[in-house]
Amino acid sequence: MPAVDIPHPPPFLQIPHLDKLVHGGIFALFVILWYAASYKSFSATYGKTKDTGIRQYHPLTVLAVVILAAVILGLLIEITQKEWTTIHRDFEWFDWLADIIGAFFGGAVANEIFKIKPGSPK
Repeated sequence: MPAVDIPHPPPFLQIPHLDKLVHGGIFALFVILWYAASYKSFSATYGKTKDTGIRQYHPLTVLAVVILAAVILGLLIEITQKEWTTIHRDFEWFDWLADIIGAFFGGAVANEIFKIKPGSPK
């Protein structure tokens, strides 16, 4: 939605750079939830499973892929806003930077929640 269409916010929401905090928070939550969903599928049994022969990935590898995907998604959203002129939005480097910081913060939180250790199978 174009910024001009947003009604004037109440005083308690007039926080400088609130939109950047929202960007970071959304991407942090996105990474945490996406990792939680991916954890069982991709890294629950690290190594090759004997029954299916499917290779499972180390939890840190899965987390790194989720963070990278979030960073790329943030960039694609900003590019779409720039190129799709009918939505009246602009590419903002600082929005993408907030997405990146949020993705890495979400990765750190997911690391703490799931107790991911380097070299450990779980």
